[in-house]
Amino acid sequence: MIATIGSSLSRSLVAELGDDCAAAAQLAAAIVDRPGGTLDSSSFPAMPRATLVRVAADFVRRGWLSPIASGWTTGPTSLPDRVIPFLEGAAAMRAHDEGRERATTIVTLPPPPSAIALALSQTGMAYASLVSTKDALETVADAAVDTFTIMTPFLNPEGLNMVQQLFARTRAPKRRLIVRRAGDATRVVLDDAARLTVLCVEAFDYTIDAGDGFETFHAKVALADNQLAYVGSANMTVFARHSLDLGFLVEGRSARIVANVLRAVVRISRPMRF
Repeated sequence: MIATIGSSLSRSLVAELGDDCAAAAQLAAAIVDRPGGTLDSSSFPAMPRATLVRVAADFVRRGWLSPIASGWTTGPTSLPDRVIPFLEGAAAMRAHDEGRERATTIVTLPPPPSAIALALSQTGMAYASLVSTKDALETVADAAVDTFTIMTPFLNPEGLNMVQQLFARTRAPKRRLIVRRAGDATRVVLDDAARLTVLCVEAFDYTIDAGDGFETFHAKVALADNQLAYVGSANMTVFARHSLDLGFLVEGRSARIVANVLRAVVRISRPMRF
């Protein structure tokens, strides 16, 4: 390592890497340990692949890594001195800032060939920073300790299978699924009630007669306790439709507000009896 980190680089690292600073410190340490070597996802078994891809893309842009078919090779530019302790310090400060809002962009791209995927691939870091909806939902399921809730207005049998995989994945003992009568969601749930019962899932129907229609919802949410939430446009459906979905993974005050909203929804919803 030949260069010392300066204020410009330090600001850039924090701005670009954000909550990935801890993962970036791990990747930087691996680069130092393997000069002229190669790295791949197996080198970081505890790191989510989406996180590794985001950080590696940033390091490629800085010249600290080069992409190869199996992963990345170190170089051609040497990692500046003090980058590792700086990233570790930045990660520690962000971890202890409990009041800070955190948000990660979540995307579901249409299957290839996709015009939007091609256009996004030309935007550099913004494209590399996008996290897939599947990865985001799995992250929420993994984060839940007490309660894992999924709220979706649209559900088909293939989508319910995906939902069941998330409920099977979580360690949270309280598992809640909120749907509505409009469309097929409640029917799909009742048709597969046995499997949901095995998974200890409570289902709720948020559809209330309002006289001239029904009070219901259009929100799509996955919530881990009151700490982490996915909020976006992705429905729990699987279609051949080529559709782009966007959303956010939020922590902090925003996640607590989402949790309050869902607690209120559960209170007014009708429990579905299996």
